[in-house]
Amino acid sequence: MNNRTAVNHRIRKHFNELIYNVARYTEIVLSIVILIVIALSGLRLIYTTAGTSILNMDTDFFTTFLSQALSLVVGVEFVKMLCRHSAQTVVEVLLFATARQMVVEHLDPTQTLIGIIGIGILFGIRKYLMTDSDDMTPHLHEEKSEKSRPPA
Repeated sequence: MNNRTAVNHRIRKHFNELIYNVARYTEIVLSIVILIVIALSGLRLIYTTAGTSILNMDTDFFTTFLSQALSLVVGVEFVKMLCRHSAQTVVEVLLFATARQMVVEHLDPTQTLIGIIGIGILFGIRKYLMTDSDDMTPHLHEEKSEKSRPPA
């Protein structure tokens, strides 16, 4: 019975590793797809801006341009978050997304105040609660600490 339990444990561990690897590679493929869309959208944004007459560049045009450009920035930060599983990248994505929302949307004063407080909290979290070791992938953190150890 003990040998059977050990075999079941090994099989379960193998399937868990397989599922984890499939999820990791799926994340990488999705990141590549998102980057391609961001690059194409960036080219479209440049093409649209270059094709617009200076006389037609009013505040509505600028608001649309800013909205699209900041959306691309949030997308790039999101891809970084997918690739570098760390608490710091999550906070950065939230900072950019909140700032984009506040800049692009014309919010009422209460919503603006809530956004400012949210950004302040995120900055406080980043400055006072996070360290370089706040990494969401402990196996990578262990590899880093092993590299920094002097040879025996």
